Amino acid sequence: MTIKTKTKLILPVNAGVVVLTGLVTVVSAQSGPVSVDALTDQLKARAEQAVNAGQVANGKHDGEKVFTGDAAKELGELHKKASDAKSQSLARPASERAAAVAKIRAFSGNQGLNPEYASTARSSYNSKVNAEFYRVGADYFEVDTRTNEIVQFGPAPMENGETAKAYNTEAKFSPEQLEAKAREFIAKNASNADLSKLEASTGEKSGTNFFFRWTDESRDIDGTKPFVQVGFTTGGDLLSYTNSLGL
Repeated sequence: MTIKTKTKLILPVNAGVVVLTGLVTVVSAQSGPVSVDALTDQLKARAEQAVNAGQVANGKHDGEKVFTGDAAKELGELHKKASDAKSQSLARPASERAAAVAKIRAFSGNQGLNPEYASTARSSYNSKVNAEFYRVGADYFEVDTRTNEIVQFGPAPMENGETAKAYNTEAKFSPEQLEAKAREFIAKNASNADLSKLEASTGEKSGTNFFFRWTDESRDIDGTKPFVQVGFTTGGDLLSYTNSLGL
């Protein structure tokens, strides 16, 4: 459910902020549990009340407003409850998540891993597909619930006080060698990727992080062309992996 307004408002949550489209946006399942719709209605009503009461201030950018005082805290709590309820409405039974856990272990090459289930939501790359999110230490996985295939791997969201994951960036591999590693990695982990039929591109950051992408230029998913991408450091560490070709 989206509450529409002419300005963009930002909802502070704890020490950070969450940017919401329009006044505030909450995913609301039309056929989901009543609690989701009830929380959505509460959030809408409280947000409108805050606006009418003038509990907003100018944000950092033109046209942005920020909820203030008690309104900010209450809206942050309601937003989290609504998001959690939506996640629960989409979640499949724990017994059905075993295949996803097995896929993460195979991807990592470690059968002793114990991935921590985080939530279920729409995929980051297709709003019509449900995805599960798992945390393994400092790493984060997105898994397609239909196939248990890994859609994305990368650094986990950092909690307050956490230290960023360290990577080896010594100059051990050339860009050409890293591309060869990326192709080998995709051949092992993305059986649906025929690189000969995809458009290749390369990106780099700080001269130590290289990203190799192959894009399907023939179609779009939610306004973005599907792709497979692998990122490596010059030291050979895997930075990230994304495969939206099957979505």
